[in-house]
Parts: sequence; structure tokens; C-alpha cells
Amino acid sequence: MPIAFSNTTLEFPSGPFDAVTHPDPYPYYASLAARRPFGFDATLSLWVAAGPEALAEVLGHPACGVRPAGAVVPAALADGPAGEWFGALVRMNDGPAHAAMKPWLNAQLATLHADRDTLVRLHDASQAACADAYLARGDAPAARLDDFVFRQPIYGLAAWLGVPAAQWTEVHEDVQPLVATMAEAGKPSPRADVLARGHRAAAALRQRAARWLDNDAASDTWLREVARRAAGNDSIDFDALTANVVGLFTQTHDACAGLVANSIRRLARSSHGASASADPTDLAVAIKTVSDVIRFDPPVQNTRRFLHAPAVICEQALAPGDAILAVLASAPPSATPEGMAWTFGTSAHACPGRSPASTIAAVGVHAIRQGGEDLSSLAGGTAYHPLGNIRIARFSA
Repeated sequence: MPIAFSNTTLEFPSGPFDAVTHPDPYPYYASLAARRPFGFDATLSLWVAAGPEALAEVLGHPACGVRPAGAVVPAALADGPAGEWFGALVRMNDGPAHAAMKPWLNAQLATLHADRDTLVRLHDASQAACADAYLARGDAPAARLDDFVFRQPIYGLAAWLGVPAAQWTEVHEDVQPLVATMAEAGKPSPRADVLARGHRAAAALRQRAARWLDNDAASDTWLREVARRAAGNDSIDFDALTANVVGLFTQTHDACAGLVANSIRRLARSSHGASASADPTDLAVAIKTVSDVIRFDPPVQNTRRFLHAPAVICEQALAPGDAILAVLASAPPSATPEGMAWTFGTSAHACPGRSPASTIAAVGVHAIRQGGEDLSSLAGGTAYHPLGNIRIARFSA
């Protein structure tokens, strides 16, 4: 069940982007889906899709791409390593060049299983993230949590894939500027220093990924097994594979941080904020909390699609170049925890990482409970990181 925010006099957000950081955007989303499930917003210069029927039609329509036609790489990234990396990402492309890589990579991700050994590795990674968050932010609990929610998913994914523990901190330090550069590239006047840091980070991460796939990763791990399978498949390009391994980390950075942060806030407002068992596999409360967040306060709240051809969508005629904002969070929560999770998308560009993301987040939330933090002091918080599409609770001022 949703945990209601205590202030019932809140005004609706001004639009779908402001909704992402609103204390309680879900009444607005429900109203949007009910009164105008699909229509043109002149203020945003975007078509806006809300509600499950409109979302399903947009996300499944063959004329809708994830990038504008002819602009696979954002112009600001075009000349440099970040642009080369972005152009190889299967989730950011619609063309035939990626037709072999996409299903193959999804099949490899499906082999990530949360057995006991994996949970122990994730627990160790979460403890390392706790320690490094303390080193980075000091004694202030709220500041440490704001560091932890971004750091822990990267450490957790690295541990699960087989990245040596000595590299986790450096991977995190490279992923952050690359993610920041992707956001910066979408601005009218991107800052040159931010782009430069992103280009350096992209080059460094691809070099790391190449080494991981070339025997630098721990033995008997996902990375080593993927490298072996790729070597035996002539359709898999090694450079594209390294780019998409890096892409797993950039995709995890914000989306999984939202799962962890929003779950911590949910725990703070519930009766389950007390400390947890020391057993790293005793995850029941954390698993349920993450599952509830996916249903009732999802991290990825909207995504965009671009028309590559003329199309009629939701009885409206759209032209090539038109853009659609698909408001994922406007769909009602599924009836069961295992049901449809719009935050992970659907159709050809659905994120295949629901299970590993949920597991990583649950172990991270469990680590915070194990640490004995007084979460009750965070119950009244309403701040979110200032992002346009991902909802991530913010704990410090």
C-alpha cells in the first residue's frame, strides 16, 4: 500500500517534470491520465502520454525510437570517447547494427542469479560502500546516505559481475562524471569542463571493461563467462561489448540509487525502520520495501520517444521529428508485487535488469538497517535530487 504523505494541502506540480521532485506527485499523475491520456503540451513542445493504454501504445509503436532520427549520439558528445561509447549502447539505438547484441546481452543478464554466495558478495560490497561513504562525507548521517545511495549500487553491480574489489571506488569515481556528462549534453549550452570529464571517464571505463573481459575480472564470474561466450560468437563485436558493460554501470547509477533512496525514505515513514538481523541473507523487510517502491514510488518516472516516421498514435497524427514524453509513473501500480513495473519500461527497450536491480537495492537497504541508523529522523523529509526523469530521495540540505 502507498504510504501517504502527511500534508494533504499540497498543490499539484506544474507539469510532469516538476512532478518528479514533488513530495507526492501521484494524485497529479492519476489526474493527468484520467483527463488527458495523450495530448500535445505546448509549454513543453512535447506530446505527453499518461496512463497504461497510452503508454503501451507509445512504447510499443514501431515508429517511435529512443533517439531522434539521425541523431543517435547527442551533438555535444559527438567528438570524443563519450560519444563513441554512447553510440554503441544497445538500449539507446534502434538500428539493425545492434540487432544481434541486444538479445544476446539480455540473455547474459538473465544468468545473474541471487544465490547465497552472490548475496554475501553484495553484502560485502554494501559494507564497503558504507565505509567509503563515511570517508567521503564524515559523521553527518544524512550526507552519508546521500553518498551511499549512489555508491552502493555501483559497488554491488561490480561485485556481482566480478570486478576486483580494489577497483570499486575507482569505477564509482568514473561512472559519476560520465552520468553527469550525459545529463549535461542535453542542455542548450553544455559546460565544456563537464563534457571533458565525461570523455575522460568514458575512455577509462571502456579500458577497464576491456581488461575485465580479458582475464582481469575474478575467475568463475559473470564477466569471465560473458567473455568466453562472446569469443565463441562471431556476431558479437568486442568493442561494442565493452561499451555495453560500461552501460550497465551508468544505467544503474541513477535508477538503482532511486530504488535505494526511496526505499530508505519509505522505511523511515513506516514501522520497519528498526535495525535488522546481522544475517546478510535475512532480507525480507528490505525486499518487500524495494518491491513496494517499484509499485508505489518508482525511480524512473518518465522517458522519451521520437517519431522516425509519420504515425497515428492514440488517434492523433504525429509527424517525423515529433517527441513524446511517456509518463511511466502515471500508470497505476500493479495489483501484485510481481506484476507490470512501468518504471522498467516495456516492449523493445524494456530494461532487463529488474531482478538484479531489486536485489542490489534490497541488500543496500538491508545494510543501512543493519548499521543501526535512526531512520525516524528522516521521516519528514520531502527533498529529491533535481532530476527531470528519475526520482531519488535526498536526505541532506
